[in-house]
Amino acid sequence: MQEKLIYRLAERSDAPSILEYMLVHFFPEEPCSKALKIDIAEIEPIYEALIYRCLDFPFSTVVTRQSGEIVACLLNSIWRRDDQDCEAADYDAEEEATENMVKFLKMLNQCHEDFWTLAPPDIHVVLHREISSVSDGYKRRGIATKMLTANMTRDNIDAYNVGGVISETSSFANQVLLEKNGFKCLKEIPYSSILDSQGNQILKTDDGSEGLRLNMKRIEHFKLVD
Repeated sequence: MQEKLIYRLAERSDAPSILEYMLVHFFPEEPCSKALKIDIAEIEPIYEALIYRCLDFPFSTVVTRQSGEIVACLLNSIWRRDDQDCEAADYDAEEEATENMVKFLKMLNQCHEDFWTLAPPDIHVVLHREISSVSDGYKRRGIATKMLTANMTRDNIDAYNVGGVISETSSFANQVLLEKNGFKCLKEIPYSSILDSQGNQILKTDDGSEGLRLNMKRIEHFKLVD
């Protein structure tokens, strides 16, 4: 008999536990960080800022054991068309960041920088699916699929006037998950285009993914939680 898991809304008080989860479970598996050999100390402040940005909105999910241990999480933020620039969705590098770290964050930002020109003109607010992760031992149980809409309540979607969901996916597993769930790829940055200062390809993943994809699904195509 499978262990019964708890799916609940992530709150600001969960931030330290989510950060610990990401450093222990998400970071070692994320294909780009792994391929670029990014140091955990360098990525930690990026994760921390991302977590707090997402927890400002009521759309993120943690999946826990009965003990409270986090075994999966989905982090979502809100991004509005009338933001003056991409700042609400961008990832910022520290001043002393390594070349590989700068390249990684630049790629992430490039992936969504022209989203609003690609998006349907009637959509003015999107849910930005920033992190989706399921730890080893809990994969292939439908957790990632269930998290997709776990806290997308109709009331909150209407309150924020959300017109769609976007997601940058770096891993093959997440790309397949979103495609199966009706997301459309708007843009892809081939990993072969990420080069160092000598012109050498520096991003070669080991999970079968060939590029970073920007995906979108209109909100009316979701089955929302009442």
